Amino acid sequence: MSIEVPPKRPASAFGGQRTAPVPQLVQNKTKIEIDPEKAHRRGLRHRQLLRASDSVTLAASAVVGAVLIRHISTARAGDLGIRDVIVVAVALAVALQLHGLYRRPDGRLRPSEWWRPAVIARCLPTAALLALAADAFILRGERAMTLTAAVAMTLPAIVLVPFGRRLVVRMFDPTVSRILVIGTGPVSDRLTSRLQRCPDTLVIGHVDNNAAPGVAVLGGLDDLPDICARYAIDRVIVGFPNTSDSIVLDALRRLQGQVPVSEIPRYFELHNWRSEAEELHGLTLMHLPTPSLAPSARITKRLMDVALAACALLVTAPALLVIAVAIKLDTRGPVFFRQERTGRGGKPFRIFKFRSMTADAWEQRMRVAQLNQSDGPLFKMESDPRVTRVGAFIRKTSLDELPQLINVVRGEMSLVGPRPLPTEEADRIDGAALARLDVSPGITGLWQVCGRSDLSYADLQHLDSAYVRSWSLSWDLRILLQTPQVVFGRNGAY
Repeated sequence: MSIEVPPKRPASAFGGQRTAPVPQLVQNKTKIEIDPEKAHRRGLRHRQLLRASDSVTLAASAVVGAVLIRHISTARAGDLGIRDVIVVAVALAVALQLHGLYRRPDGRLRPSEWWRPAVIARCLPTAALLALAADAFILRGERAMTLTAAVAMTLPAIVLVPFGRRLVVRMFDPTVSRILVIGTGPVSDRLTSRLQRCPDTLVIGHVDNNAAPGVAVLGGLDDLPDICARYAIDRVIVGFPNTSDSIVLDALRRLQGQVPVSEIPRYFELHNWRSEAEELHGLTLMHLPTPSLAPSARITKRLMDVALAACALLVTAPALLVIAVAIKLDTRGPVFFRQERTGRGGKPFRIFKFRSMTADAWEQRMRVAQLNQSDGPLFKMESDPRVTRVGAFIRKTSLDELPQLINVVRGEMSLVGPRPLPTEEADRIDGAALARLDVSPGITGLWQVCGRSDLSYADLQHLDSAYVRSWSLSWDLRILLQTPQVVFGRNGAY
């Protein structure tokens, strides 16, 4: 048995349909060899693009640092020339090489995520020391470079290098990884749903010996090598297939390492980005991260919330006034919608939101309850008849959430955290989602940046638990930076 090949999606096509067409099974199986050079050629092109981008951004970093220190320093550190710029730029390039930033991480599904600012920051001490050593022992100039100058000229790279790499790759190497999922059922469905929201991944299909009812598959595990070759698969992901482990391991062995393989851990709900792997006499162990919300971390988070929320209220005050007037002119009723929600530790509080529905919307809820589009204890409805004209706009743009900045200042909410649920919905939350009660609810959070109302109740449970167990200040800042893109995209907002 073999498989009819659907048209291959162009590597540069980031928009449009996110799933491959379901193939038809045909007879007369034909053996096709996997090209072992494909990944090597792609990796080589990728590294060349990164080096080209870095040659510009590293030089720009040194120039920006030299200009800044020249204007703020009256000492010798402010007297920097072209030679110093060249020394620092070369030192930065060598540091990035030493730290493995030109080694394509084939073990990762989405290599575009491996140049975050924190990764670049770890290279800077090495770059500064290399620059000082080169200036002192190799060039032996009359005017030695100072430590202040070396640090100042490397710091802009934290921002410039990630920005340049992301820009260059998106313009010249927008590779779409073609994914084959081993397994069918709830876990593989959740995996496929997540991958469909990534612009650089395309799920080609599923392989399983005992497919879940109603699920189309490309074939069985015996066909895995042929399917990978026929569909030009870039990565195989193992997601709880309905067959024995020995059959899965044998099928993966026959791939002979020519296609990268990833797997979902059995208890994947317990793991997050802080999980670490360890080898114990040939056995791989995954360490479960402990919650990091210590008292000092809570204080830091609270200070950030108050400062940013107060500034946001001042900046958005004119917009708040315009929205309030529009709501008042559109329909009868109060400007603000206030409702009891469940906060940290299960303590109730009253949330502030701009009213986006008719004044009697809560009383009408039973009338539309049968139209609920959410699973679990949540209520979500894409075309709710209770939403007003102004309300439809402010919900799509998330402007109805702005008054929650008042809740943040009052200490009832945080800028980043789990979504605050109405008390009657929160009372029915169970399982891993109960972790949300350990932190203050947020205006934005993992739910909002990962799909918003398009997510299922199972996604809510996992995301809430993952956020609490792996909280960090840098992760909060990252979620805040991702929020505008999600809001402007208006995906899952209803």
